[in-house]
Amino acid sequence: MTQPSYQIVREAAVVRLSGDFDINARDEMRAALLEAVRSAPAEVVVDFAGAAFLDSEAMGALIEGLNAGREAGVPLRIVNARGIVHRVLDVSGVLELFNG
Repeated sequence: MTQPSYQIVREAAVVRLSGDFDINARDEMRAALLEAVRSAPAEVVVDFAGAAFLDSEAMGALIEGLNAGREAGVPLRIVNARGIVHRVLDVSGVLELFNG
């Protein structure tokens, strides 16, 4: 008799970013990413659809979230980065770290 097999996959956690992400938003961004990782989803999707600006402080928070995800075995992926946000992520190499 063949036994059925199944797999339970937790859905992705989505962190939606809207506005400008600089030193003033760094701690809030870091907290949201770490909370998403701690919820133990299959992956964390960082959605930049509403983001207009991103600086190095915010990129540092992104990398902290990425490192926490790697330690927890939860991949992070960036989606919908456009314009200057995409350019900053791409030129800095951060985009490749997440989606590479």
